[in-house]
Amino acid sequence: MTALRPSCAPVDLTWLLTRAARRMRAELDTAAREHELAGIRDWVVLTALTRSEGRTQLQLGRDLGVDRTTLTLLVDRLEGDGLVVRRHDLRDRRVRIPHITDAGRDRQARVARTCEAAEARLLSGFTAQERQALRSLLLRLAEWPEEPGEAGR
Repeated sequence: MTALRPSCAPVDLTWLLTRAARRMRAELDTAAREHELAGIRDWVVLTALTRSEGRTQLQLGRDLGVDRTTLTLLVDRLEGDGLVVRRHDLRDRRVRIPHITDAGRDRQARVARTCEAAEARLLSGFTAQERQALRSLLLRLAEWPEEPGEAGR
């Protein structure tokens, strides 16, 4: 069954981006759950911690666009599963800094492979050039510089 397009013409970009994000998130939530995470947001937190440690929870939340309460719940769950530990900031004992554990790194890597396969399935109808163009355009729209090696993905 084909979903109905909005009645406005031309098709609204915000609607398309929202729908595409919803579809991608549903696939990636499934991929994350295959590895005993609650959903893709858990994996996003683990990925952020593998790329840059030492950020406070507040900084991490800002970087990920997640409010403080939601991030606390995510980190609580990840800590309860042994994937993250919180340590006090040496400069301010009131501040806690989440760190990924070895088990968290392992889980993040396994989920990454599953997510890559899910993404490949979702984009299988696109040529390699179209996938590269989509990624480049979205990076520009998000005002996020391309990282070395990402343009060809």
